[in-house]
Amino acid sequence: MNSSICTHVTPLPTHPVAQLWHAIASRWAAHLEAARKTQEFNFVEDLSVETLRDIGAPDRLISQAAVRRESQQHRLSAMRQWRDG
Repeated sequence: MNSSICTHVTPLPTHPVAQLWHAIASRWAAHLEAARKTQEFNFVEDLSVETLRDIGAPDRLISQAAVRRESQQHRLSAMRQWRDG
């Protein structure tokens, strides 16, 4: 049995306006992909240090989560002190 994979390659546009549109569309797609990855990473960063350890997250990520939690606690403490006078 002879099976071949058919790949369709879209040629780059040759008209200057089409080239510009292609460049804009490509950059927008890259931007959306980067935003999606950032959103996924931000979700992981919101997990507790214990949860990150349980799922086997890299030490760097666990360390960043610990620093972020400590920073949040300091900010809350400072706001409480300011509020209570």
